[in-house]
Amino acid sequence: MAIFIDDSAYLNGRLDWQILQNGWSSLYSKQDVLERDLTWFRSANFKIIEVDCSDWDNPDVMHESLKRELSFPDYYGNNLDALNDCLSGVEISGEGLVVVLRDFDMAAEVIRQKIADIFANNSRGHILFGRKLLLLIKVSNRDFCLAAVGGCPVLWNGAEFFISK
Repeated sequence: MAIFIDDSAYLNGRLDWQILQNGWSSLYSKQDVLERDLTWFRSANFKIIEVDCSDWDNPDVMHESLKRELSFPDYYGNNLDALNDCLSGVEISGEGLVVVLRDFDMAAEVIRQKIADIFANNSRGHILFGRKLLLLIKVSNRDFCLAAVGGCPVLWNGAEFFISK
């Protein structure tokens, strides 16, 4: 069964549709735009988990943060394979789950691409079973970019897409 209705009136204005048709994630630099979109997700019955990445200067700090915020089990292995495994089993209820990674551009560069790829892989896996997992990435630097994630580019959100750098 499809997770969206093939009807332009239904799809018009659906933020989850706008993001998922182009991948699994969206970039944000403007706080007000992110807050507006989070308001939409809340009103559409998405669970939202926000993670502060400003102190992700090493993998141990990152794993502890993700374990705490995503309620991973005590046996979480504090490595990327464990992150992938736990995300594949994360509970997604309601309309879906939105994970917001705040200050993601402050995280160690070696971590960023791997984390985004793991979220994309798991979003793709969940959507096969009708569960939506979306990743919103908040950065302060408008020049920030990631390489393709899960085979798809990480695009700026609709409100910031055409803003000149």
